[in-house]
Amino acid sequence: MFGDALREFRVQALLTQEELAALSGVSERQIREIESGRVTVPRASTVRVLADTLKLSPADRAAFQLAAQPDAGHPPAPAQLPGDVDGFTGRAAALRALDAATAAVVTVSGPAGVGKTSLAVHWSRLAAPRYPDGQLYVDLRGFSHHTTVDPAEVIRGFLDALGVPPDRIPSGFDAQAALYRSRSVGRRLLVVLDNARDADQVRPLLPGGPAARTVVTSRHQLTALVAETGATALRLDVPEVEEAVELLSRRLGTGTDPAGVTAIVAACGRLPLALALVGARARLTGFPPSAIAAELRHPGGRLAALEIDAVFSWSYDALSPAAARLFRLLGLATSADIAVAAVAALDGRALSEVRLTLAELTHASLVIEHAPGRYRTHDLLHAYARERAMAEESEAARQAALTRLLDHYTHTAYHAELVLNPVRAPIPMTLAEPTDGVEPKRAFDLPAALDWLRTEQAVLLTALRQAEEEGMHRHAWQLSWALDTFLNDQRRWQDEGAAWAVALRAATALTDRPAAAHAHRFLSAVHGRLDRFDDAHDHMRQALDLSLAAGHRAGEAESRFVLSYVYWLQGDREQALDQAEQALSLFTELDDPLWAGKASLAVGWYLSEIGACQEALSYHERALELQQRAGDLANEVVTWDTLGVLHQRLGDAESAIRHYESGLRRIGTMESPGLRAQLLGHLGDVSEAIGDWQTARERWLEAYEILRELGHPQTGDLRRKLQSPGPSS
Repeated sequence: MFGDALREFRVQALLTQEELAALSGVSERQIREIESGRVTVPRASTVRVLADTLKLSPADRAAFQLAAQPDAGHPPAPAQLPGDVDGFTGRAAALRALDAATAAVVTVSGPAGVGKTSLAVHWSRLAAPRYPDGQLYVDLRGFSHHTTVDPAEVIRGFLDALGVPPDRIPSGFDAQAALYRSRSVGRRLLVVLDNARDADQVRPLLPGGPAARTVVTSRHQLTALVAETGATALRLDVPEVEEAVELLSRRLGTGTDPAGVTAIVAACGRLPLALALVGARARLTGFPPSAIAAELRHPGGRLAALEIDAVFSWSYDALSPAAARLFRLLGLATSADIAVAAVAALDGRALSEVRLTLAELTHASLVIEHAPGRYRTHDLLHAYARERAMAEESEAARQAALTRLLDHYTHTAYHAELVLNPVRAPIPMTLAEPTDGVEPKRAFDLPAALDWLRTEQAVLLTALRQAEEEGMHRHAWQLSWALDTFLNDQRRWQDEGAAWAVALRAATALTDRPAAAHAHRFLSAVHGRLDRFDDAHDHMRQALDLSLAAGHRAGEAESRFVLSYVYWLQGDREQALDQAEQALSLFTELDDPLWAGKASLAVGWYLSEIGACQEALSYHERALELQQRAGDLANEVVTWDTLGVLHQRLGDAESAIRHYESGLRRIGTMESPGLRAQLLGHLGDVSEAIGDWQTARERWLEAYEILRELGHPQTGDLRRKLQSPGPSS
């Protein structure tokens, strides 16, 4: 714990808390809270100031800073439960049944809108202290028309939440499911699988071991799952009259008319979702319950249980024109989960105006702000919103709204991609300017780009599929391209392959042969990473055939360049070298210095890997000249780094250091912390090799801090180097 480390080093320095505070400028209260353990992860600036004040040696400083990192020991327990339902009341019998259940799996079934999710979340939050190893949650969207969640996507997210580094996650679904089960064995985990379609969707998501508890909600009773697992089955019906009256009274506030409340409850068939909408209507209008009850009367004057759509219509009709339009447009977005910036793009209005309109929808209980700036609609309401959009919005208006939304996602993802992968060649299917009102985020640093992509990844994959379904093929292709680096770096190769399969179908629909060849090339690379080499070579043959048939020499050259990588993955270094040499020859003929530089670097790398290091040097130096001619600074920095590695292999540490430092100078202010960390890490390695242990630690620590902030999988390797004892005295 960092508090223990601070106390130990402070005592060694013969300083009291008060003296350390006076010397460092950090308040005594902060120091006291750190040492007591109330603050477990202090700010990096605070840690640096304290380390400077304590005058720690490089080794002690590294240990001190490592102790301040959240990943220094076990990763924090996941806490994924949504917020509790405001004003939850009743359901005493169901809560007692959940408390009393002893089975590892509990199913909660019942009709739509009856409150299954509210019950599961409320109970789970109460029970969370009994599951200190974490709580996992996912909305499986089992009854959504478009966006039912694939168990493979869920398991990958659960592995991330459980702290498994991306480089430790196997590629295949079965292996990932096995890893999830093994990681959950012995852990007191609570897993909430909300809105499940059927037993098949649930089975792979059940954790291993008896210490974990899983709560599954579904409109279906999941009989097969109950039979297989011995699950406790809880059937949730509409609440009793007394509970429904209490629920609505809590929403309406004190001093309500009991007769009017009872009449509303009867009119709504005691359905909690309908009661929530009616309660919101009453709060917004200030009408007394008797007046609300009168509004709910049928034309014949007799109260009866209403169809849920009738209550939806009643709430919808009470909206302002701007809110009603936004509600309709939200139904067009395939994903029911959406960020406020995307809502503004969908609506085509300024963010400040859209926030006010969303507040109206939230107050009306038609949308829920489930996280700051993120909104979700109940699947029944989402379907109703889509019905209203299809009935009331023209085809042109619907198309314009979807174009704005997909422009927002595609352009924002594109700008994030440029930050993640500055060495990537330009997108072949150039993006047009986004339509008016879209305002995609353009200014990213690397942590912000990663954070946005991690938050939006499920939404973006859904948007990708929607673009295909709506015939918006350019968006589908471009969004697939923009997501590639993120999905590859996160080792989400199944998703990466699915995205490029969409891109291939989009290019085929557009009759764009170069775009189709490009998709085949990337599918070849993905299949290679998944060790499916027959499929990889089949896609590459198709890429080459398309390029050759179109007389597209650049496409042929790119195909051979990617094919060299596939052969490399396959372990065939000779073929990898041969294809890279062919690619270099073609790019040289085409006088394309950018691609020729990449190909020359690849040839040099493959030569060094087969032991021809001296011959490799000339290809690296040629790559450097080509990249400088092309103005390709990012790849030039990569080449300085690989030249350093090559000289280090040749035993010339002085030249290696010179090339690494040249790379650091050239990187300058370029926003590429990953490349900077790579150079620093290699500088640490060569410093260690020549016995300069202090410099090695300093460079490794700089690299470690960069990669830790990025959540990079190589962070663990650097941490192990920093924790090593160093040379024996």
